[in-house]
Amino acid sequence: MTRRLCLLVTVFAGVGLISCIQSPPPQSPEQQKRGGDPFQAFTKVGDHVPSFAVTTLDGKAFSTDELKGKVLVINLWASWCGPCRQEMPRLEKEVWNVFKSQNFAMVAIAREETESLITGFRESNGFTFPMAADPEREIYKHFADAGIPRTYIIGRDGTILRQSLGYDPNEFESLVKTLREELGKPVAN
Repeated sequence: MTRRLCLLVTVFAGVGLISCIQSPPPQSPEQQKRGGDPFQAFTKVGDHVPSFAVTTLDGKAFSTDELKGKVLVINLWASWCGPCRQEMPRLEKEVWNVFKSQNFAMVAIAREETESLITGFRESNGFTFPMAADPEREIYKHFADAGIPRTYIIGRDGTILRQSLGYDPNEFESLVKTLREELGKPVAN
């Protein structure tokens, strides 16, 4: 069995959901409790986002605890993942370039990749949104065992408003709509 593979899972009405996945590790007792699905998220809409901090390629801190009060986008990805590569230009154009402000923060965290690898990837693709490396899956392990890309919209109170697995153009539009709605709400003082 190859270490990495891409699957095409057909969804209703002929729309495809494409997800890059890594062969999952042997099932842990926790995974067996969850029904054995290696792609099942450890989080759900309405949960508080897992607490983590990471330093971006630009040397800036991104901390879910310290960014409360802002709307967040967290994207978990890898440079070898085809669906991730499809989604990232849209993250740049339709999310980062449109919504970057004092009330918004975003980070794309590369699972099992080094800073040097993603720096080259970022530069060659012209991406400007914040990126960080997660070479040991220290952050990813709070969200799932397998499956990327995973994208999360986090409300100002730290609650997960929307989460997705894989890249589907219609789902991406729903993520942007949720983001627009949340950023359109008045900021509490």
